[in-house]
Amino acid sequence: MKKFFNLSTREGFGQFVSLAGIFINLLLSLAKLAIGIFSGAISIIADAFNNLSDMGTSIVMLAGFKIAAKPADEEHPFGHGRAEYLAGLFIAAAMILVGLNLLYSSAKKIIAPDFLNIDASTLLVLGLSVAVKFFLGIFYRYAARKINSAAIAAAALDSFTDCLATGVVIISVGIYLEFGINIDGCAGVFISIFILRGGFSSLKEILNPLIGDKPAQELIDGIKKIVTDAPEVLGVHDLIIHSYGANRIFVSMHVEMSATLELLEAHEIIDRLERKLQSQFQISATLHVDPVIIGDKAFDEHKKLAEKILYDIDSRLSLHDFRIVPYKSGKKLIFDVAVPWNFLMTDRELRKEFQRRLIALHSDDRAIIHLDHQYC
Repeated sequence: MKKFFNLSTREGFGQFVSLAGIFINLLLSLAKLAIGIFSGAISIIADAFNNLSDMGTSIVMLAGFKIAAKPADEEHPFGHGRAEYLAGLFIAAAMILVGLNLLYSSAKKIIAPDFLNIDASTLLVLGLSVAVKFFLGIFYRYAARKINSAAIAAAALDSFTDCLATGVVIISVGIYLEFGINIDGCAGVFISIFILRGGFSSLKEILNPLIGDKPAQELIDGIKKIVTDAPEVLGVHDLIIHSYGANRIFVSMHVEMSATLELLEAHEIIDRLERKLQSQFQISATLHVDPVIIGDKAFDEHKKLAEKILYDIDSRLSLHDFRIVPYKSGKKLIFDVAVPWNFLMTDRELRKEFQRRLIALHSDDRAIIHLDHQYC
């Protein structure tokens, strides 16, 4: 197997999983198509085409992993990792298209049902199909968690959905054999609903990383903990995480350290933290040093004043990069404010309100505020 796939790499393992899906879905679709054509059951034919579409999506998934494995180049400096998301997007879109087509065909069968030529052997083949799909879904789910693949996770959901769909077919066949009641078209409608539900669910999961969803809280907390555990670090802010596919994550963050540190010493600390983050999370990290003045009475008083004003406006507001410079007969307070999500005031309103409260307490002081809207 290693001759064809390097299973130790994420992309090689993903290609192996994709080929397994192609082979299994091809066999299932051929078996069901033969039974469906012979029996005239639209629900079985629908299930066969569903498996055939699964084979097609596995081919696309294989292509996605092959493209994702390509190294970065001049035109794609961050690599090709997002090609895998596109493969997952195709899988979800294919599920939706198949579901809509089956819904239409099944509705026609409800209006004009046909005679079904089925027997107990049909139930046996369909039962084996459910078992195969169920174990394929377990395999997909294991693989998706192992390599953190959204595309394979979508395929896993599709496989479990197929189990339910084929289960409905089995019920309809059983009812026909036992009671002679033809609910083939109704079963097809239920199958199409299962497929559509799974398709839209997968579409949502795939679109989130493509659009740019919030990074996992575990990753955010882990990054902050490693940096703040360093004894020289006083605080962190402005954490930004960009993902260009699994294991292609780029991080930037501001790190507060004492202004009395020597430049070379601060640089060595930052280098050490960047290497530790890369080793721990397989990310590319860039840390920026923000010097913090410690032990200056005037600085501390003005900073506490600014913090109190912000707290009175909204307890969720926090400041960083604080400094003061002379301003006429007073001081000019310069700092950044971290603005939380769903904060009701506009940037202009917040600046105006802070300025009003500051002047009411210290008429000679003014503030220059930069507002940071949070990304993590």
